[in-house]
Amino acid sequence: MKILFWDIDGTLLKTAKAGLYAFEEAIEETLHTQFDFTTIKTAGMTDYYISHQVLLLATGREPPVHEICNLINLYEKVLPSHLATRKGHLTPSVKDILTYLQNRQDYASLILTGNTEFGAKAKLSHYGLDGFFNFSSSAFCDNCFNRREISQQALAKIEQNFPNVALDQVYVIGDTPNDIDCGKAIGARTIAVATGMYSLEELQDHSPWWAVSTLPPPAEFVEYLQN
Repeated sequence: MKILFWDIDGTLLKTAKAGLYAFEEAIEETLHTQFDFTTIKTAGMTDYYISHQVLLLATGREPPVHEICNLINLYEKVLPSHLATRKGHLTPSVKDILTYLQNRQDYASLILTGNTEFGAKAKLSHYGLDGFFNFSSSAFCDNCFNRREISQQALAKIEQNFPNVALDQVYVIGDTPNDIDCGKAIGARTIAVATGMYSLEELQDHSPWWAVSTLPPPAEFVEYLQN
């Protein structure tokens, strides 16, 4: 069996920045101010990291955990409405690949994301992808500030639910260097796809197992994974 851990934003789909707009609304409600997201790095970062950075820069002090969680809760509350008003799209070949793999018993599609579980499900449901994934074996950013912490969750899920699967049969698919790094951290093979903020050359600089501009059609995708 092969285990595929998929990133969401920039990899499976693009929400036209619905998440950032949701954060902006949550910030205005919490701090009664606007925040310039160009001042922080968001691609490949976790929701908790983003919340922490926003509060740190906006207030000039280290935010306590309850403030970080409160901002996340408000973000989750308004996210569905922003998903509904922004015109996003799936990335090339994603739905075809997921449909193809859904009918195979030797593949399991899971999520490894910087989104909270609520945020991940909201995005996947809005774009009609939620039925392709086993969420109980997936890994989310709840209470995590970096991707390596989430990959450790993923590793624990593998050991618990797929104890006979070797790590060279585990793949982490993402569009940022952080996705590559967190996959390597647990000994998984990494697939980098340049459908997000990073170019193919930038991703190749981090030596993923495989790097592509966009994911190929299902048969070609599966054939490469047999190598």
